[in-house]
Amino acid sequence: MPSIILASKKFRYTITRQSARSIRLRLVSPRSFTVSCPRLTSDIAIHRFILQHSDWITKNSLRLPPPQSLVHLTGIAILGQSYSLSVSRNQHDSVVILPDQLQININSKALSPAHIRLIAEPRLKRFAYTLIRSELSRLCSQFDFTYSRLSLKNQKSVFGSCSSKNNLNFNWQIIFFPPDKFRHILLHELTHLLHRNHSRDYWRQLAVYDPDYAQNNRWLKTSGIRFLLFR
Repeated sequence: MPSIILASKKFRYTITRQSARSIRLRLVSPRSFTVSCPRLTSDIAIHRFILQHSDWITKNSLRLPPPQSLVHLTGIAILGQSYSLSVSRNQHDSVVILPDQLQININSKALSPAHIRLIAEPRLKRFAYTLIRSELSRLCSQFDFTYSRLSLKNQKSVFGSCSSKNNLNFNWQIIFFPPDKFRHILLHELTHLLHRNHSRDYWRQLAVYDPDYAQNNRWLKTSGIRFLLFR
């Protein structure tokens, strides 16, 4: 992973080359960030872009809190609903999510943050798949979209993407975002089924589905990373 010194601080970063029209930065932690850019962007251009935005990186990195361990939490917000969280030591590992009771119970052989994440993340990801697929179904019915396949990952550079084969991919942790931001991410990618790039026609069409798209997009860039439990 490459690194760079900005304001006497060492930052590590990753580069994701993809179908995009511009270079974008996203903070991941107080000392790391990601760069997403068009596929043919040179390393020199990326380095220049980082230096041009060094003030933004250093300023906003100071505002970024470290990720919280589930061990120290008593609750989690999932799509605007407050789930109570219980973590206890047990001879057997188990993660039980009770949506009707807004409750998550984690039993773990060890209470270390690493072990809690190991057993909790796969179960939460499966739950996220159910929630995201359900909302996608509702939006497709409302706006007459049709996509091919849904997959979830934990990528750090983007919250969602749409492939040329109409496959949708999302960071599963978007379920921790406020409902309107969650819906915006889904609509952002669904609109790419109609317009592959971020052309004027694309933004004009997205505005039909999400009139607050500009505000939501700014929120994702400045605050989205704060809501990720696992980074």
